[in-house]
Amino acid sequence: MRGMMRFIGVALGVMGLSGGWAKACPTCHQTPCVKVVEPAYECVTELVPYTVMKQRVRVERVPVQETVMVKEPITQLVERQRVVCRPVYETSYVQRQRVVCRPVYDTTYVTQQEVVCRPVQETRLVSECVMEPYTRTMVVPAYARTGGCGLGLLCGKRHHGRCGGLTPAGCVEVVQTCYRPTVVSREVVETRMVQEVVTRQVPVRTMRMVQEVVTENVPVTHCRMVREVVVDRVPVVCGYRCVPKVVTRYVKRKVCETVPVTRYKKVKRMVPVCATPVGVGPMIAAAALGSLPSEQAAPSSQALPPSEQH
Repeated sequence: MRGMMRFIGVALGVMGLSGGWAKACPTCHQTPCVKVVEPAYECVTELVPYTVMKQRVRVERVPVQETVMVKEPITQLVERQRVVCRPVYETSYVQRQRVVCRPVYDTTYVTQQEVVCRPVQETRLVSECVMEPYTRTMVVPAYARTGGCGLGLLCGKRHHGRCGGLTPAGCVEVVQTCYRPTVVSREVVETRMVQEVVTRQVPVRTMRMVQEVVTENVPVTHCRMVREVVVDRVPVVCGYRCVPKVVTRYVKRKVCETVPVTRYKKVKRMVPVCATPVGVGPMIAAAALGSLPSEQAAPSSQALPPSEQH
């Protein structure tokens, strides 16, 4: 109750700051509203698991050993004779003749002619013209320098005349090498191929089949039956006796056991629902709830009436 009064005081303070109420509350006809809204509760059904022990019967096979009397025959071995036929195989050789063809090879020589090319060398004279050098002597006039005109190589060339500094001094013999055509003969060796016919003996091999009579030993197997007396030991039943024997068989047996089983039951409980006070807007309710302490923001189970706590 004290928390609600604090909530109303905070709401009134907020409204006083915002400029007051526009009109009186339609429920209490007062300005501001002084009606106290009680918190609302909702009934919720939940499934709560719980464990119960359940009896279960299962069938199992149990081995049971029993001793029973079994009738066992008494046997004796008795000798009995019987005649059997046993095959005996004998092998003998018989001579047989047969005609076979044997290849015989004969070699003969045949004369064959073939054309072959044989190299032949011939020597012949070849004449050719060559230039033969020879030496001859020529007489050439000589000049001697008697005085200098000072012109050097240009002496006598300025006025298209002879050199004023050279005078004829006589004749001089000069040796000169000359060439003259000469016909020379020389031997040339030529090789040419000459065809000729050569006769030679070529071996020719021929095959012919010759019949021969061959004698061979052929094995022949004969089978004959031989009678024999065989002695068998045959078991014969001469009586019966009772012998104890342990027999194992399986018997069905029911076994009861307790098994935990999980079940679910429906439980109803009251859950508080947040409600806004009448005549107070959402912003005022949010501001009032924010100003309340944490233990008064939600109603506890101790404030519920005794009829709604469980």
